[in-house]
Amino acid sequence: MGAYAKAKELGREAVLEKIDSLGICETGVYREKMTDHLKAAEEAAAKEGEELCLVAALNNADTDCVFLELVKKDPEKIIEGCAIAAIAAGTEKAALVLPEKEEELAASLREKAAPYGVEVRNEFINIRRNACNALIHLAACADLADAFNDCYVPGIYVSVNGGELQKLPEEKKISELADLSEAKAVQVGYRYFTAEECEASLGQLYPANGMIRVLTQKDCIVDDTQKKLHQSRTQSCGKCVFCREGLIQLEFMQTEITAGRGKGEFADLTKEIGEAMCYSTPCSMGQQCAGIALSAMGKFPDEYEAHIKKKSCPAGVCKAFIRIYVDPSDCTGCGDCLDVCPKNCIEGKPKYIHMIDEIDCDRCGKCVEACEEECIHITTGKVPKLPDRLTKVGKFKKKRH
Repeated sequence: MGAYAKAKELGREAVLEKIDSLGICETGVYREKMTDHLKAAEEAAAKEGEELCLVAALNNADTDCVFLELVKKDPEKIIEGCAIAAIAAGTEKAALVLPEKEEELAASLREKAAPYGVEVRNEFINIRRNACNALIHLAACADLADAFNDCYVPGIYVSVNGGELQKLPEEKKISELADLSEAKAVQVGYRYFTAEECEASLGQLYPANGMIRVLTQKDCIVDDTQKKLHQSRTQSCGKCVFCREGLIQLEFMQTEITAGRGKGEFADLTKEIGEAMCYSTPCSMGQQCAGIALSAMGKFPDEYEAHIKKKSCPAGVCKAFIRIYVDPSDCTGCGDCLDVCPKNCIEGKPKYIHMIDEIDCDRCGKCVEACEEECIHITTGKVPKLPDRLTKVGKFKKKRH
């Protein structure tokens, strides 16, 4: 007998008792006892005179979607868990909601879900429209299915550096899961942490989106933060002012910093906007995604000071702080770099030292790869004296001071 059939035979009260006895919690961002979570939803629906629906989905803030691995690996398990949750919530209406971009996955599940009375659809969860529904996480569906297959084991789902999603004891230290010997920062859920902080356990730092990712000295925290905020802004529905405008402003400031136009007041502005988003937005998108910027600027001020005050990217990632130049002592005037430059910003002719126009150069590095003489260099520091006009190979003399 399958998990759903067992739960259906037991009935709602026995199902709730079993969930409570196992200590199963809602997962994702909103961690609380599953029985309390479902009871609160039932009471909200009754107060408004609305028919309760059980909705299983990812949190809105989840742009990485590693939990979809659970659906792809064992779709029937997640569907059964969704249907079991509906029994526990006291409703016959259940929906499995996948991200809007996962239309093909949703289509593949509809036939499997129909016998369980579970509707499968694609949408961004509208919190206001679902205010009287019971919202649970996809990982909670997996836990419920395991519970009624009598194989439930407590733990936290996590993917380390893009690896396979696995369920681990919450007492497990993050430092035991990832090599932190060269870590500059560690993304745990929707926050950045220092390597020292990652001596804490999974339960203490709690990766709500299942993500643990190590950033090394080769990674730029500012650039990484900008990309994360851009992903969030792209996924956001844009209907809430604090979330919409907040994400725009937070991403704008990170972009300005990576472009070499950062300002000292950005730290205070980020704190003000980010904290307002955490407390003034109705769904996890605004509540959680601001944490990326808040933790980056709060925990790694030296990285931001280097970008804003010293006009330097320690990781050498931000192109605004990178200079590419042709070493006049080694250039043979072969022309190979001219042939590969997509911007046509290298000036030169045979047997003349080539020169790169820094204004037009987008720092793609193709010229560096093409130069067999290895005379084109990338640096974040000072460059040597360079010719200001075409000069024959071997004729350029550096001025003496």
